[in-house]
Amino acid sequence: MTRFTHAIHKPKEQAGPSGVTVAILSAGSGARIKSYEPRSLIKIGNRLLIEHQLSVVNNCLHMPEIIGVFGCYASKICKKLRGRLRIVENQIHHKTNTSESLRLAFNNTLSTDFLFFHGDLYFNQDTLYNLDYSKSFLVIDTKKQMLDKEVGVTIFNNRATILSYGLPTKWCQIAYITGKEYKILKNIFNKFNTINKKLLSFEIINMMIDMGAVFNCYEPEDMSILEIDCMKDVNYENFNIK
Repeated sequence: MTRFTHAIHKPKEQAGPSGVTVAILSAGSGARIKSYEPRSLIKIGNRLLIEHQLSVVNNCLHMPEIIGVFGCYASKICKKLRGRLRIVENQIHHKTNTSESLRLAFNNTLSTDFLFFHGDLYFNQDTLYNLDYSKSFLVIDTKKQMLDKEVGVTIFNNRATILSYGLPTKWCQIAYITGKEYKILKNIFNKFNTINKKLLSFEIINMMIDMGAVFNCYEPEDMSILEIDCMKDVNYENFNIK
């Protein structure tokens, strides 16, 4: 199968940091929520989920480079989104995990400022806007917007120390990587093997922390965020995010 790669559509100039690469990790299917569509193509109201994500990114960042990593129904997604972002196909998505999609996105970047998030997130502009993009960070949640079963994070002096299940403060599956942390991640991916490709993205972050990476933790004051986890989440009346 051919890997699909397309030019990026450049939006009008916006306020905020410039030249950030944004990776949307969405290689899985919608099987867990019993959808016949890939999760990115789930319709919420009158818009596809990924259309909402693209709108938020373009409104919060100045001229971002946007990469979508897809696997399930990649050709269908390509037809829907042609010219709106660069599409990279994870051809072995059925036997790898988010770490491989993250690696593919990272290896296709044109910038050393790299933000990624999971493709099943529906969030508002306040989630990404007006953050300090000069340093690496994680977006966190202490208000129970993320589900209890999701990965949490321990924090000391406003810095992440470890990500794990069963922790009350949740990681919102959004991370920004720059500076020293970018170099650390590059080193990890340069030595990636078959076993590493089955890791989850939070395990990659833990590897980075073990190697000296520092991630500040932010909980944007007016953030609204929802992970699409089941069919009831897709009902438009459940969304109060602008």
